[in-house]
Amino acid sequence: MRLPRLRGMARSLRATSLLLIALGVAAPGLPATAAAATSGGAAPGSEATTTTPTSAGSVGGASPGTTPAQRATSAGVGGALPGHKPKRRKVVRHKVVARPKARKPATQKPVTPQPPQVGTVAGVFPVQGPFNFGGEGARFGAGRPGHIHQGQDVVAASGTPLVAPVAGTVTWKANQPGGAGIYLVVRGAGSGELRDYVFMHLLRGSVLVAPGETVRAGQQIAQVGATGDASGPHLHFEIWVGGWYARGGAPIDPLPQLQRWAGLS
Repeated sequence: MRLPRLRGMARSLRATSLLLIALGVAAPGLPATAAAATSGGAAPGSEATTTTPTSAGSVGGASPGTTPAQRATSAGVGGALPGHKPKRRKVVRHKVVARPKARKPATQKPVTPQPPQVGTVAGVFPVQGPFNFGGEGARFGAGRPGHIHQGQDVVAASGTPLVAPVAGTVTWKANQPGGAGIYLVVRGAGSGELRDYVFMHLLRGSVLVAPGETVRAGQQIAQVGATGDASGPHLHFEIWVGGWYARGGAPIDPLPQLQRWAGLS
């Protein structure tokens, strides 16, 4: 009889405790551990520790009702803050200074080179017979197609003897059908400077000397002819100081020298 009554009282007390727990009132007569074990959660009357929400949870972000600080950096999205215009860099433009235009040299008229002025030497007139020096076209420097006249023409009859004006050595003998014809070059001796005497348009078969042969002043070497490019019999005579077509050599006007040998000056 007593055991069933105790069981009924226990059931009634447990029901009362559950009701009190639901209403937030500790049930009397039961230990806190028993109540916690019975109802779950914290013991009645104990304060649970409040955990601050972090972004590591399932939703992240700040705690409810907390306004997070607005921060923006160039990492992630880049650029400046919304509504902010960055300052433009000043572009330094260098002034380009125009270079002065090169001045064109003044046009100069071509100058005809003047032959070197040299003295005359004693000797023998090369044409041994009647002669004349022709007109202006026979002079040194007269115009020719593509070049100028580099000697003096002495007009004489075909076959007139030609002699060496000074002692020397024959250095050249050749034939140029389209120009000088048959010609000789004699290198003079005893004048103190290198002088070559050139004889052109010689009569065919009249040459009496050969290259390497020495000659004396007044010795006959050939005859007046009209070989090569010649309009008639005459001697084309040249004097070169420094060597005939040699480096540093140049032709000079032979007329003063011829006049002296002829006794005209």
